[in-house]
Amino acid sequence: MPCDAAARLAHSLCRTEGIPLVGGGGTDLRSGFAKALAARPAPDAVVVLTDGQTPWPDTRPACRTVVGLFARERTGGSWDEEDPEYLPEPPPDWARVVVIESGPGAGG
Repeated sequence: MPCDAAARLAHSLCRTEGIPLVGGGGTDLRSGFAKALAARPAPDAVVVLTDGQTPWPDTRPACRTVVGLFARERTGGSWDEEDPEYLPEPPPDWARVVVIESGPGAGG
């Protein structure tokens, strides 16, 4: 399900084509996790694709969690143009993290 400040409609996923991604900034994945975990039937896994600039749930979900973390280039040495000291919180220890690189040789 697409999630920025709020989670949107959940879609069953059987293949990668046709995944509707909608966002507008202000990401808060806590709402996405809450909506995904409330779905029936309950998910076997939650897969998150993010740049990491989000608050994370405080507790481990009842299912496996995989985070596809997009590596981002910092602009002017910072993740946030308005706060040069800002660094996003890393994903929680309970999540399996896969860093998605971009650039030469990474397909992006």
